[in-house]
Amino acid sequence: MIDWTAKRALITGAGSGIGRALAESLAGRGAHVIAADIDGDAASATAAATGGTAIAIDLANPAAPAALIAEVAAGGALDFVASNAGVGRNKRLLKEDLDAAFIERLFAVNLFAGLRLAQAYVAHAEAAGIRGRLLLTGSENSLSVPAAVKGFGLGLYAASKHALLASAEWLRDEVAGAGKPLDLHVLLPGGVFTGMTGGGLTADPATWPPEFAMITAERCAELALSGMDVGLFYIPTHAHLADDMRARQASIATALTALGLA
Repeated sequence: MIDWTAKRALITGAGSGIGRALAESLAGRGAHVIAADIDGDAASATAAATGGTAIAIDLANPAAPAALIAEVAAGGALDFVASNAGVGRNKRLLKEDLDAAFIERLFAVNLFAGLRLAQAYVAHAEAAGIRGRLLLTGSENSLSVPAAVKGFGLGLYAASKHALLASAEWLRDEVAGAGKPLDLHVLLPGGVFTGMTGGGLTADPATWPPEFAMITAERCAELALSGMDVGLFYIPTHAHLADDMRARQASIATALTALGLA
């Protein structure tokens, strides 16, 4: 189990949802939390609840991730970064305005902010002579088209999260081996009740549609920390993530047979 006592932990998107739950869980284990969020008031509320500090920042700005790492690192070695800030999107691809400014923002936050944080954080870890730890928040949509959300129009959101997962797998290759400065994890949440996903639902789990298999943000954070404790790269939150990928695997196997490659 990781000893978080007095460790400095930066969480983006910490003002609500999974980010706030991660902040509270880490503070409960003794970490000093730096809560970053585009909503400065929400970041301050998380900081107040965890005894930490708050930073208001918009990670869609390409310069923001490196500036955030530099600001936090000025206060001492940074032991952990959770790149958790995210932007949602529900619109069918055939109706999507692919040139809209929001699409650029979607990928800037969901994909490139995590990669820019990784670049700046690895540079900090090397300069400080520490081994860092980075958690990237992906999605069940990083892996497949989950059965429970088919028809929801999540194509571009899923694309941004799939790209994050693929990038993380290549980043893992870059930091593999002895002497590298980073432990890397990808959180893959299924249905988690947050401000982004809650849509029309109440906070009472008894009212949540069973087909969504939703869990609380607190349970998601608990699984994230448990996954890091045992050194997992992929940290899924629901068993159905494996089931949802089987259709793709089966289709590839069928194609190999049809092409005489199996």
